[in-house]
Amino acid sequence: MAHSYLKTYFTVLLTILLLVGLVNLAVDPLWYGQGNLITNVNPPWNERLAKTNLLLQNPQAYDCLILGTSRATLLNSAFLQNNRCFNYAFSGGKPEELVNYAEYVKQQGISPSRVYVEIEPSGLNRRAQPRQFAEVTDPLPMYQAYLFSFDTFWLSLKTLAQDYSYARLYDHNFQVQLSEEIPRYQPEFDVENEDHLGCDRSRIQFYQSLRQIFSQAELIGFVAPVSVWRVYNMQYANGLLNCQLSGIHQLASSFDAIYDFSVPSPVTERTDNTYDGNHYYPAVFQQVAAVLEGRTTVRPETFGMKVASNSLADYQSLYQRRMRSFLARVDSDDRPELRPSKS
Repeated sequence: MAHSYLKTYFTVLLTILLLVGLVNLAVDPLWYGQGNLITNVNPPWNERLAKTNLLLQNPQAYDCLILGTSRATLLNSAFLQNNRCFNYAFSGGKPEELVNYAEYVKQQGISPSRVYVEIEPSGLNRRAQPRQFAEVTDPLPMYQAYLFSFDTFWLSLKTLAQDYSYARLYDHNFQVQLSEEIPRYQPEFDVENEDHLGCDRSRIQFYQSLRQIFSQAELIGFVAPVSVWRVYNMQYANGLLNCQLSGIHQLASSFDAIYDFSVPSPVTERTDNTYDGNHYYPAVFQQVAAVLEGRTTVRPETFGMKVASNSLADYQSLYQRRMRSFLARVDSDDRPELRPSKS
């Protein structure tokens, strides 16, 4: 009786584990294999872990690296024609965290000849308390993550049921595509009410440390395009802009080149090429890629500028002038009052 019970118990248990494992393998929510083989849609449930798994599948296949935030995930690696780039950008990436992932890449024996780094202006804002980020460690073996994990199974089921609300989704080639249900961008002047602590230029040290980590690589930085409304709300009206630009300009001496695509331009004044003012459509990043590789000349009056080609005073003056030009062309009735500059 007991023997029959145990046999039934283990049979049911093995059947459940087999079912869980097969579903997880087919959907592959953590990108240990080829991704979702059923619908070819890969939601970014855990971008950091999933991209680490993807990189470790064939680490020597890449001679180029992209680091940054969710904005940089929209820089399709196929847009960069001169290298085979791995896009290691992920949502919410902070400067300190990018350093940890860069060190992990180096530990894997990967020596990229070119590294693209998204420079996040808000990453230069002063923080009330330093934030510690854990070191990047090797993921669990696939059999542990898929055969014995009901949490992963739940992600697989949610993937199949399309139970997610991500604007950014990954296709079968692990390139970002935008959801069909992305909202239409409706900009407004709405300065944050939080009391900013000001700008801290010393935080460029995290970006500068990438030069030591990838000492032999060509290091190219870029400030991703951001809606001119968002720049006003988050930087200009809060008095943070000039200090952030100063940090970016100082950082340019540690990079081979830095481009700023957030400078107010016809591209960032449009509302039909971004879904939230913070993330631009891949077609815009195709233009960014052409500039980064030198296939297109960058001109501030059209889109972007090369930071080191200007003195700090000229960089700040040009940015401020283009912002004022934009503001002169929009209704000022609902525009919040400017706050004093914070250095």
